[in-house]
Amino acid sequence: MTQPMKVSDVMTRDVITVTEDTPYKDVVGVLAAHHITAVPVLNAYGGVGGVVSETDLVRKEEFQGARKRSWALRRRQRRARSRAAGVRVAELMSHPAVTIDQTATIPEAAKLMAARGITRLVVTDGEVLTGIVTRSDLLKTFLEPDDHLLQRVRRDVVVTTLGDAASGIELAVRDGVVTLSGQVDRRSTAELAGKLTAEVDGVVGLDNQLRWAYDDTESTPGITPSPEHRSRP
Repeated sequence: MTQPMKVSDVMTRDVITVTEDTPYKDVVGVLAAHHITAVPVLNAYGGVGGVVSETDLVRKEEFQGARKRSWALRRRQRRARSRAAGVRVAELMSHPAVTIDQTATIPEAAKLMAARGITRLVVTDGEVLTGIVTRSDLLKTFLEPDDHLLQRVRRDVVVTTLGDAASGIELAVRDGVVTLSGQVDRRSTAELAGKLTAEVDGVVGLDNQLRWAYDDTESTPGITPSPEHRSRP
């Protein structure tokens, strides 16, 4: 089977952090100096206590000068106002931090970001902070040159997984789109080759043109043979 890329393959390892006691102005300075939008917050035990971002910090500007009418504010707004009044990171940060293990796959990280509506994840190894992964980091998998991607598909799919069954497969890659052509013995092999190729990290699209000599799926319920893919006599 193909080996999916892990979060540890694309994450940023040199992580800028602050502590729960870091003053408001200092964390603003850290973000500005390093051209970043958020940092993990370490607690007194060295673990990840939360994340403080520009969104957390800008609340102070949002509520500054506003009239105090807490009686008219809903609970969420009152909490936001309270956080905006904070002067230390512990009072400003979002917690708990959304974390992911460094051994998680790229798709797992993407799904977690989408589910939580966030653009970054704190990466850990157990309880230890090991990195930060952002949406732009996840896109790095699609920057691999076509010739490198072709070699990886050939190694992971054609040679390692399918072996002799894939002897008739020809590969081509253009702009991240993999084309499979040629002929294999069985339709199930052609379909498996397409499925495995599409799952390789960095593959933008798949054009499966494989033909087969024998349709071994005809007796499988729910599958209709595709004669146009069969080899001609």
